[in-house]
Amino acid sequence: SILCLPLLTVAALAGDKGDLWAGPYAGASIGYAWGESKQNYDRAGDHGAATLEPDGASAAITGGYNWVWDQNLLFGLEADVGVINVSQGATEVFDGHVWSTNIGPFWGTLRGRAGYTMDNILVFVTGGLAVASTDDTSIGNTPGETAKEDDLNAGWVIGGGVEYALDELWTLKAEYLHMDFGRTEGQSANSEDYYFDNEVDLIRFGANMRF
Repeated sequence: SILCLPLLTVAALAGDKGDLWAGPYAGASIGYAWGESKQNYDRAGDHGAATLEPDGASAAITGGYNWVWDQNLLFGLEADVGVINVSQGATEVFDGHVWSTNIGPFWGTLRGRAGYTMDNILVFVTGGLAVASTDDTSIGNTPGETAKEDDLNAGWVIGGGVEYALDELWTLKAEYLHMDFGRTEGQSANSEDYYFDNEVDLIRFGANMRF
């Protein structure tokens, strides 16, 4: 009977629902993204204000680590690195200015996660740092009116989702993320101020494997 006690303890731990979620994991996801890109070219007030609504696909690989506390509360860290193409081609936006925008091809996040587990289901919220390469080019009536940015921009991300454990190895995930990459300011050759401001919403589906 003395030997049975450690065996029963191990069996109880093996049956702990937290075992479905705790520890390191890696996976991949694909999704659809849409954005809002704002431009303001400072000539005669808001003469140069315009908005585009680019969209496109995304894919990423993911890695993370979960800690489970009191069987049901989950806290974790997760990172993504991937490709994205949220774009809109050359569009006349005001007074002959033609603007094209592209968010991508690189993007990534570093986020915290907090959630609640119910048997095989995890409901979670997430937030942290987001980065993406962006390329905005607005060509005016003269070369001196060109507004451009082509850089890697950092911002913030917030979102949430649901994850389902198929077994102790594999999970499936559906997730929504809102990313804001902030405002990039510049000045044209005509010494006129401008800025671009990019945001992206992403719905994605993926699979993770524990190891």
